[in-house]
Amino acid sequence: MAPGIFQTRARHVYHELDFSGMDCPAERLTAKEYIYAGLNERLSDGRPRLRPASARVALRDLARFMAFVREQRGRFDAAMINQDLIDAYRSSLVAATSTSARQITRYLKPIIELHRLAAWLTCGGLSFLPWGGRTLYRVAGCGPRGDENRTPRIPEPVIGALLHWSLKYIDLFSTDIFAARAELDALEARFAARRGRTPDVVASMTEWIDRRRRMARGVPVWSDPAGIGGTARRLSPDGKLKGEVLNMRLIGLQSGLNHTAIYESDEARLRLFQAVDELGVERGGLDSAISIDPDTGLSWRGRFDHLSLAEEEKHLQAAAYVLCSYLTGMRDGEVQSMRPGCVARSLSADGMIERLALRSTIYKHRGTRGEPAEWITIEPVDRAVAIAERLAAQHRRQRNEDDLWLTLDRRSRSAGRGIPGIVNQINRFRVHLDENYGGEEEPAIPTVDGQPWSFTTRQFRRTLAWYIANRPFGVVAGKIQYKHASVAMFDGYAGSSASGFRQEVEQERALGQLDDVVAQYEAHCRGQELAGPAASRLAAEYDRVQRELEPFPGRIADMGRLRAMLAHLARTLHVGHLNDCFFEQATALCLDKGKGRPTGPALSRCAPDRCPNACITQRHLPVWEASIAEADLLLQDKRVPRFQREALQRDNDRKRKLVAPLKAGGAS
Repeated sequence: MAPGIFQTRARHVYHELDFSGMDCPAERLTAKEYIYAGLNERLSDGRPRLRPASARVALRDLARFMAFVREQRGRFDAAMINQDLIDAYRSSLVAATSTSARQITRYLKPIIELHRLAAWLTCGGLSFLPWGGRTLYRVAGCGPRGDENRTPRIPEPVIGALLHWSLKYIDLFSTDIFAARAELDALEARFAARRGRTPDVVASMTEWIDRRRRMARGVPVWSDPAGIGGTARRLSPDGKLKGEVLNMRLIGLQSGLNHTAIYESDEARLRLFQAVDELGVERGGLDSAISIDPDTGLSWRGRFDHLSLAEEEKHLQAAAYVLCSYLTGMRDGEVQSMRPGCVARSLSADGMIERLALRSTIYKHRGTRGEPAEWITIEPVDRAVAIAERLAAQHRRQRNEDDLWLTLDRRSRSAGRGIPGIVNQINRFRVHLDENYGGEEEPAIPTVDGQPWSFTTRQFRRTLAWYIANRPFGVVAGKIQYKHASVAMFDGYAGSSASGFRQEVEQERALGQLDDVVAQYEAHCRGQELAGPAASRLAAEYDRVQRELEPFPGRIADMGRLRAMLAHLARTLHVGHLNDCFFEQATALCLDKGKGRPTGPALSRCAPDRCPNACITQRHLPVWEASIAEADLLLQDKRVPRFQREALQRDNDRKRKLVAPLKAGGAS
């Protein structure tokens, strides 16, 4: 399948189809023709052909159905299959699997395909129309497709902390990681150049020990001694080193000696142990300095060795991936299709704004080869791409590839496209952060309901779309603070890209509006008051909904029914800093009546105390209280002129009256 698979993230296991597990020649022939026809034949029903990357899964699903038929009928023969048998197969899937109804549709698909492709199957396909032509979604028991994306959103504290640490790795820690890699490469190159010459083992060891003594450095031991064996373990008796293991690999590189030669020289071993007694040990051992973390005033980690450096490179790559994925809204396949030099800079039409764009390939609904596209992005992504390019550079040279994302395994020279295990790599990054920079009570990445968050690549796109849609005015920037990272809003962020990101933002906006209205309704049911001119109208509407739900005492009302009853309010909701607007064009005071047909309010011109569409909730109260306190502070200045003082007092009286229902909990 490899010539037809263009996505870099595709695992190599999907490049080949193995039919050897099918002992029956008829089954094997049917399976081969089934896959061939699915890949090549374009039928009149307009359904897309099977993609090469999906062929392995299609074969596996077909084999599952064949095994069921063989179990029920003694052998697989399409002529022996009838409606009762496929109904029994569906029932067995429902009873035996814990997967969702939508997953069951995939397992049922071979039945439909055996009917569609019957003309290309030598042994024949299904001669009858399965389930009378009903869709698999109905057959599997799926409800109607809802608008809501089922991918979980990453909670703000979690994504905030992950971005904070990812930016730290990119902007601060990367310098040390690349410096350590350059040092290690230089040591290995120098050691390789010495081959063919036999140095004096004792003299070289003595010179190396003297150098460590002058630098006041200990003898290198592995940062993580678990799993280290061979000569290093034999030279590291537990009683003497208290469980530490000498890093003979690094000692050999720095001294120019093969570690076997050290082991075979009694005098060299003796001097090495004497150095341990005199100088002590040092975890890591490479000379590259470690930067100070400005948040703690301490080094961000200990010195590197071979293994810890390789692990930190993987964490750095995970950090770069997180920034590229989250701050662009790209899907995993689109991120992993990026190539070196994919960042493009251009100026806006007026020459005032510099835009950054990433070039990659869209595969979803774009055929097998995909379609080139651009994504507008921001400066941190540019830096992350530069880091990813440096990490991949040496691996590209080894493998003669032009990918930006490669599995960072320096021991392997086999071809590898993308990072198939990126989800595991991101979650290992989270574990690393928790273990090294967090505590039992306060992990580096906050937990959710007491459990660590499990990241998937799909969550980043969905979470970004939600933040863009549901922050006030749809702004992701300047308003979202991730500790040291401020994500700046810019022209086109939500997507001129052909990847469909703008549509997802609009979908999340609608869902967020409905979530806000449901939250307001639940607060109203708990007795919390609303304020502003629209408060009485909304309270009456919430009371009506509550009365209609009263026939269900003693249990929580069906959330789907509740959301449906409040959807008409959500469609008009526009969230603001000072108030929310339930927009009605006829009564909106912010509009210029003589200009066109506006699609929404001009929130910057809102009059929250007068506009019939304005509603103030507990969420807005801190802003109003801060404004009142600021005016009170000005009134304490006796130099304020009388007319200005009177204006401030009137304005404060107006504000206090407006928010009084929220503070007193009384009727508005």
